[in-house]
Amino acid sequence: MSSLTDEQRKMIEANKKAAQAKLAAKLALRNTPQQVINKNNQCTLSVSGLSVFPSPNVRSTPQQVINNNNKCTLSVSGLVVSPSPNGKFIRSNYNKSSQNSQSKPIHGTCEIISKERFTLHVAYHQQLIDTIKTILSKNYDPKTSEWSFLIKYHDQLMISIKPLEPLVKIEKLPNFVLKLFKNIEDTETHYSKTDISSIGNDMLDNLYPFQKLGVQFGVSKKGRCIIADDMGLGKTIQAIAIVKYYSDNFPLLIVCPSSMRYTWEEEIRLRLPNVPVSSICVLSKTNEQFIDPAVVITSYDLMTRNKDMLLKFKFGIIVFDESHSLKSDKSARTKVALSLAMQSKQCILLSGTPALSRPIELYCQIKAITRNNFITPIEYGVRYCNGRETNFGWDFSGSSNMKELKIILETHFMIRRLKSEVLKQLPQKIRNVVVLKPENIKARTQNMDDLEVMMTNTSLKKTEVRGALLKYFNQTGEVKLPAICDYILNLLKEGKKFLVFAHHQKVINGICDVLENNETYYIRIDGKTSSEERKSVCDQFQSEDMYRVAVLSICAANSGITLTAAKLVIFAELYWNPGILTQAEDRAHRIGQAEAVTIQYLLAKGTADDHIWPLIQFKLNVLNKAGLSKDNFKDDSTTVINCSAKSNQMSILDFLNDEDSELDENDLKFLDEVEESQCKRPRKC
Repeated sequence: MSSLTDEQRKMIEANKKAAQAKLAAKLALRNTPQQVINKNNQCTLSVSGLSVFPSPNVRSTPQQVINNNNKCTLSVSGLVVSPSPNGKFIRSNYNKSSQNSQSKPIHGTCEIISKERFTLHVAYHQQLIDTIKTILSKNYDPKTSEWSFLIKYHDQLMISIKPLEPLVKIEKLPNFVLKLFKNIEDTETHYSKTDISSIGNDMLDNLYPFQKLGVQFGVSKKGRCIIADDMGLGKTIQAIAIVKYYSDNFPLLIVCPSSMRYTWEEEIRLRLPNVPVSSICVLSKTNEQFIDPAVVITSYDLMTRNKDMLLKFKFGIIVFDESHSLKSDKSARTKVALSLAMQSKQCILLSGTPALSRPIELYCQIKAITRNNFITPIEYGVRYCNGRETNFGWDFSGSSNMKELKIILETHFMIRRLKSEVLKQLPQKIRNVVVLKPENIKARTQNMDDLEVMMTNTSLKKTEVRGALLKYFNQTGEVKLPAICDYILNLLKEGKKFLVFAHHQKVINGICDVLENNETYYIRIDGKTSSEERKSVCDQFQSEDMYRVAVLSICAANSGITLTAAKLVIFAELYWNPGILTQAEDRAHRIGQAEAVTIQYLLAKGTADDHIWPLIQFKLNVLNKAGLSKDNFKDDSTTVINCSAKSNQMSILDFLNDEDSELDENDLKFLDEVEESQCKRPRKC
């Protein structure tokens, strides 16, 4: 590159000096007013890019400009502008109306944030702040930079803000929200003081403290509520307790998923013994007739098909289990359910998964329990679903004011507790009985019918009954297998990680086939699994999320292994010895398990399960009396099938002494022989 010429150097030097002079002039502008203009009675002062305009009522020119020691002050009709220590001008006294006349309008909204208070979402505005400070219940939250007030001061705040319009526009709380919280003091007399003693001590003694509160909440809402407790917290027993409180309003209709119909039947038999078994009707097909029932149990699908018959009957109490099924107001199912709900005096909704992530799905459920005494779908959608009107209609797929919706639900319509909140009140194990769907049970063979006859033949010796029962048990596994596989497929869809115990090889193989066909990773431990392999597959299940299921033999895998990665344990088949069952349960429920473990026993009606389940209870009761066991399959944490309610089938206990009496040596010997006959060859379990 060539060197610069003398002419170029002179030009650069001149430009440099010009730039320095321009910078010095610019710095001087910071301390000296550059221009004062009085035109048409309008005055403008420009200082370092700062322009100050007087309000329209200013009719004077600047009164004084002082430049002394690099300090400048301008006074115009009470407006004083002076430089700050760093050279920037600040206002010392200010006519607020001058700012407001030039400001853009601001908009704000109100939202409920607790049972007593609401908050104001709005941008900063000095006059609004001054007004807010005149409200007695005001409270400023520095974290959110927002003001809140007692709900009862809502109208006063709105009236006080009115003079600031149109510069300040606040959207007030909807009238329906104000109406819900108008008598908040009455709500705060708290439902925990509601008297539910009329349900009887037997029912009260079976309720945990949080379940009792759930019943009191339901009764305080006159039997129209949503019980939305987490899975496994006993929504069913709370609903039945509320039903019992209002038993004068029978008949009762229970609508539930198809797979839960017979479980509900057994719960009603157990929890409401005063209801005759003959008065409980479980609908299994379209147009199935019933005559003067006390309780009708149906699926959502059959409810829709039998709508005319059900509506004509006019049920006094209705329970909708898994009520999130009623999420679309356009579905035939929801329309029928709402029609039934409008007729009933009590309407109890149960769901462990309230749809707060998509609040529009809650609208129909609220509508069911409020009998239409709620806002319109559009009002609800605009307020809580961020509703927007499009070319294709309203879009309610979003969410808005969720904190307010949650408070409204919990205060007026819904009670919801999580396991983490009430875990201290729960047993370490939560046992449930699941009655498998009869339509998935294989047809009984003639041999099973013959064995059933032997089971009801009181002239047979106990050894003959034992032999018949063992054969019956062997064939029960095959008959249950399709229903077991169907239940496991549903669990896989829910993404759960679980253990499944079975006794017979055919059942274990059938479960494994289903898992392989579904491309699900699993481990298997039975009598053929070596000790080394047991350790290896257990470590896989514990440490690798991809292994979702452990298929286990009751005899071979009830001890010596730890599988605490699962919180759900399924027993596809029963076993004679309750001690073996509780040991198997403890594969998941042991040191290292931080959460409660749910145990589910899958039973099939009309099979050996009807005999074996009470036998398990019987033997465990003996152990409890002897102080040899702390478990009790009849305690509060267990749903027990009352097989004795079936008049056409005798229990194995009918061949023994009465349950409340002492067992003799022959009785104990019989029970031991049944167990020993099944454990002689554990490798084939």
